[in-house]
Amino acid sequence: MLENAHLSEGVAVAKQRVTIADVAREAGTSTASVSYYLNDKREKLSEKTQAKIARVIKELGYVPNAQAQTLTGKQTHVIAIIILDNTNKWAGLVLNGMEQVMLPAGYQTVVCTSNFNPETELMYVDKMLSLGVDGFIIQPTANFKAVHDRIKRADKPVVFFDAAIYSPGTSWIKTNLYDGVYNATQALLDAGYEDFFSIAANMTEMRTRMERFQGYAEALAANGQLYKAIPIDHNKPSINELTEYFKYKFNPAKRTLIFVQNQWALPRVYKALQPMAHLLPQQIGLLGLNCEDWTNLTTPTVSTIIEPVDQEGREAAEMLLALLDGSSQPGEQRILECKLNWLDSTSI
Repeated sequence: MLENAHLSEGVAVAKQRVTIADVAREAGTSTASVSYYLNDKREKLSEKTQAKIARVIKELGYVPNAQAQTLTGKQTHVIAIIILDNTNKWAGLVLNGMEQVMLPAGYQTVVCTSNFNPETELMYVDKMLSLGVDGFIIQPTANFKAVHDRIKRADKPVVFFDAAIYSPGTSWIKTNLYDGVYNATQALLDAGYEDFFSIAANMTEMRTRMERFQGYAEALAANGQLYKAIPIDHNKPSINELTEYFKYKFNPAKRTLIFVQNQWALPRVYKALQPMAHLLPQQIGLLGLNCEDWTNLTTPTVSTIIEPVDQEGREAAEMLLALLDGSSQPGEQRILECKLNWLDSTSI
C-alpha cells in the first residue's frame, strides 16, 4: 500500500521547482545551451534555439535560483535599497532617480524600509546578502559602521545616501543642507525678520535633520538671535493646536519667521496659518523644505529650500554601478547644492 497516495481535499501540494534541466528537455537542447541563454552568451546559439528556450521558459515559469547563482559567483543583477522611511514624497523622488539609472543598466531593485531601526536595518542587510544581491544603496541609521563592516566582509559594494560618513573608504552622497539652510536664514535676517520659530521632528533619528537644525540655529546665533522650538511628529500637534499656539505666541511688535524643517509637516503648518494668511509675508514669514509639487500653487505661494533629490538618487545609483564594473574605487564622496526658491510667503 502506498502511503499518502490520496490526499484529503483542501491539502495543498507544493509545486516542484522548475530546473534548468526541465527547460533543456522541453526545448530539446542541452543544459549548456540554456545556461548560455540565461547568462547572456547568446552569440553561441542560433536564433531558432534562442526562441525555443525563451518560449519554454515562459511556458514553464522558470525562475533562476538566486542562491545558486551566488554560490557560483554569478551576478544576480539585483540591488538592495534600504531607506529610513518610504512613506513621503522625498522617498518617492530619490527612489525614482535610482530606478532611472538601474533599470536601463540591467539591474532590478529591492526596496527595504528600516523605519529608523538599526536592528531592522542590519536584518535586511543579512537577508539581502543571503539572497545574493550584487550591491547596496543605503540611507543609514546611526548604526552605519556596523552595516558598512558587515557588507565589506561580504565583499559587496555599498553607497550611502542622505548622509556624510567620514570613514575611510566609504562611498556616500548627500545634499548640502547646512549651507542651504544657513544662507536662507541669513537672507531672511537681512530682510528684517526678528522673531524665530523652528518646527522640527526628532533630530536624533537622522543626521540630515540635525544638519538642517544646525544651519538654522547657527545662522541665528551668529546674528545674536534665539528661536522657539515646536516639536512635531506625524500625528501631533494638530492643525487646530498649531493655530492656537501661533495666536498666543506670536509677538505682533516683531516680524516673525517660521521654519518648517520636515517637508511632510509643511502642509499642516500652512493650513494652521490660514486664519492669519493676511499677515504673510510682511508680519509672518514661512519657510519650508522641498514640496515643489504644491508650494507654487497656493495663495500665498510658499518659499522653500529645494534639495536635488532626484539627482541624488541618480548619482547614488551611478556611483554603485561604477563600483560594480570596477571603474571606481570605494571612497568617492559627493555633495550636491540646494536651491533657494523664494515665493510669496517670505519678504525677500
